[in-house]
Amino acid sequence: MEQDKLEIEKQLLQIHYYFTDESHSMDAFVRNAMEKYLLNLMKEIANILDIKIKVENQARDEGGLIESLILHFDSIATTSIAIGVAIYLKESVNKIIIHYLTGAYKREKLENLLKKEQIKELQLKNNNDVLTELKKILQGFDRSPKIRRIVSNFYNKAEKYEKIEKIGYKTEKSSELLVKREQFKTFILTENKDIELIENAEIEIISPVLKEDEYKWKGIYNGNKIDFSMGDSSFKNDVITQKYNFINGTSIICDLEISRTFDEYGEEVKISYRVKKVVGTRLDEKIELTKFGLKRKRQKEKDLQPNLFNYQERSNND
Repeated sequence: MEQDKLEIEKQLLQIHYYFTDESHSMDAFVRNAMEKYLLNLMKEIANILDIKIKVENQARDEGGLIESLILHFDSIATTSIAIGVAIYLKESVNKIIIHYLTGAYKREKLENLLKKEQIKELQLKNNNDVLTELKKILQGFDRSPKIRRIVSNFYNKAEKYEKIEKIGYKTEKSSELLVKREQFKTFILTENKDIELIENAEIEIISPVLKEDEYKWKGIYNGNKIDFSMGDSSFKNDVITQKYNFINGTSIICDLEISRTFDEYGEEVKISYRVKKVVGTRLDEKIELTKFGLKRKRQKEKDLQPNLFNYQERSNND
């Protein structure tokens, strides 16, 4: 495994800028800014994959302007599982970069993109530990707001430079994929805030608010201490009237809204938490559902029950 750890992968990635005037030159400030965003994208992908990356420029080709980048990858992981993940993913780094630059992430999850290759191979080898870690990493990509911010900055710069007609992406093993100018705006994020809603999130309560003032609750979510606002007025009233008592180890199960604010470089500068609805409370293995939680449970049970239309559909398929 030590030998695998030291193995270096080298890949070629070409970025082809097509210009409306068929020239082969580009404003240096624009090109440098766009290259910076490309490098930031590669760096962020490398961080998630736990690999070291070095990028070299080849001589530029004409035909618009073609940037040829040689990417060197080396695993910096130390555990056998992490090294195993890096080995399976290192040949796909270019594929991951292009997945985001072409907008494929809007149509297909990264896990699905790689499933036919690396994941299938791991399943055949029955390497469940590496497979579990690999899936966790790929899900992290799909949830990464920073990557989308970097891609947004890249295309925002491209859209403002009217000379660019389209941008192509190519590797040694793939044909060129094009993004046309009219598509640039679909990548651009107009707000500096992302809002994520997580259903059935569990927060261990450190300090509830037992009065009607707009103080923040304190709790532990995913192992981290957080302050959060309680947006479920019905549950808040039940707490104030002592329908629910919080002792050490009590958690709430809830729909949690996480708001992240970013700077122009895609770096997270602020995060806030708000509970929209409380589904129930948990103490050890005992769960007590709220009225909202009971209503959701009944609705889910109803959705699972077969009806006349389900029966007819199955009959037609038979």
